[in-house]
Amino acid sequence: MPDSFPKAVIFDLDNTLHSLLLARIRAAEVLAIHLDDPLGELTLRFLNGDKPTLVTDTLTPYLAERDNLSEDLLAQCSWLYFAVERNCLEPFVGIAELLATLHSTEVRLAVITNSKETDALDRLKTLGLFEYFTAVVAPETFGVKKPNPLVYQKTLELLGVSADEAVMIGDRLDRDVIPAREAGMRAVHVVYGSFEAGEEGAVRKVEEILTSFL
Repeated sequence: MPDSFPKAVIFDLDNTLHSLLLARIRAAEVLAIHLDDPLGELTLRFLNGDKPTLVTDTLTPYLAERDNLSEDLLAQCSWLYFAVERNCLEPFVGIAELLATLHSTEVRLAVITNSKETDALDRLKTLGLFEYFTAVVAPETFGVKKPNPLVYQKTLELLGVSADEAVMIGDRLDRDVIPAREAGMRAVHVVYGSFEAGEEGAVRKVEEILTSFL
């Protein structure tokens, strides 16, 4: 491997390894049909929300405005949403092959996510990617989360590498790329799974990630 090749590669999870955005859209669409919302207002509300309390925070006022709020219906809708979302999870094309290649070179692989640890582990297992990662770092792991540069420093210590030996890959400039660079790491902005325009040199195809290390 070239001298510039990293000893560790750290990935963001959602919209970097897989499209949570697409899974959320599909789940919201199914829920909208279930609640007879033909104009798609509920879908728009979901897309403007954010986890971890997205379902409750979005559905509660929506159902209340329609005088249809009950604990049973809220629980039913939450179950349906998450069941569809989970069923729609799949890696971006080429991600599994990329991870297998990196894993075969003994590069240490990790995930840093702002999702809850249980959700992150469940998604990685559903995606069939869990086995590739040495560490999965969630907010509970160190008590901090992105964009705090400390989460990157702690992850590097966990992996046993220095900042200049690692690369961070993520779809968010504000959460993934900039704070990783502030921690002294190289960082790659990937935009194949987001609506961001991307910085100059941003990676727009999964197959371009490997060459971005060199």
